[in-house]
Amino acid sequence: MDYTEIIDNAKRFVGDDKKTTTVHDDLLVDRLHNRYTVAILICFCIAISTYDYLGDPLQCWVPAQFTDNYEDYTNRLCYIQNTYHVSKNEFIPRDMNLRHERTLKYYQWMHFVLLLQALFFSLPRFLWQSFNDKFGLSIGVLVDASSQSEMFDTDKERDAVIQYVSDCLQRYEEYINPLKYNRPSFFERLRRQCRLVCQARTGASLTCFYIFIKLLYIINLFFQLSFLQYFLSYYDVSYFQYGFYVFRQLISGLPLPESRLFPRITLCDFRIRELGEQHLYTVECILVINIFLEKIYIILWVWFTFLLLITAIDLIRFLYRMFVHDSRDSFIRENLELMIKNNANDDRYIANFLKYFPIDNLFILRIMASNSNSLITAEVLHELFRRKFYRDSDV
Repeated sequence: MDYTEIIDNAKRFVGDDKKTTTVHDDLLVDRLHNRYTVAILICFCIAISTYDYLGDPLQCWVPAQFTDNYEDYTNRLCYIQNTYHVSKNEFIPRDMNLRHERTLKYYQWMHFVLLLQALFFSLPRFLWQSFNDKFGLSIGVLVDASSQSEMFDTDKERDAVIQYVSDCLQRYEEYINPLKYNRPSFFERLRRQCRLVCQARTGASLTCFYIFIKLLYIINLFFQLSFLQYFLSYYDVSYFQYGFYVFRQLISGLPLPESRLFPRITLCDFRIRELGEQHLYTVECILVINIFLEKIYIILWVWFTFLLLITAIDLIRFLYRMFVHDSRDSFIRENLELMIKNNANDDRYIANFLKYFPIDNLFILRIMASNSNSLITAEVLHELFRRKFYRDSDV
């Protein structure tokens, strides 16, 4: 029974011929970006769009002589064109340019902006899924195999999965080191290394691509925060400063005053032609939608800041785990010691095994350990170790 038949049997066992489980080919911090944040942004977009088109996002206090038609016209006109904010304790500027500086330009575009933000959070995931299998290892298939093995009852079926994953990792090691059993000259080794780098066969190409994706997540967060700073800020009100101010108020347990960044009471200037003359009106409006936008973008400010911190920490931890010898050796040795008895000969073999173990293979095993049963990681490592030192390759 080969690996494909085993997977098909497992799918029939759970009652569905289609894929029944979600295969994760990344880490939890990555999914906070490309799944949970995208879901949050889309939910906010749906909520704002629903209220925008079905509710009354803006209500203006019009002069008494206005009819109902005039009032509806004023509400629609003031919502389509931009309103501006002047505090209650300030006089309304007579200069129209000063009024223009206080204009709120964001509330008509919020559902589009939220969708655009969700798209940018999805882009690194799209790149990762499109190109991660171009380096010689199909990480999704390997993680899927390790996850499916948890449903098998017999050792034969489980061993078939271990053999399949081990075959893939061993073939990859031979793919990146085609001449490792020869003794080429120095120039031959240099030429081969240059060729392998150009062909992305360095043994760490997949890991470096994953680091690039991690950096894209961080760059995207900086871009998102900078865009919101530009898009939401106006006059002397800053989105960054407002976020810090609200965070300090919440930490201190103090009530939040009316937001200057998302004011609920704004002003609207418009002209109406009557009997050949134009009449300028300035009316006060309640921007009801800002009640929701204030809460949404405070939540997003806290969430984006949190994501930025934990992603930076996770990237540093990942670099330490993958490129520091002590961390790499500790992970492999701990898993191997679960499966083999430690003796003098094994210590010598393990040291040699660690020396030539590809970084990409280690990366695959860490992803497998994070998204499935970690015991299969130890079993795969033991199988690779046994093939290397106790019998010749049968791949």
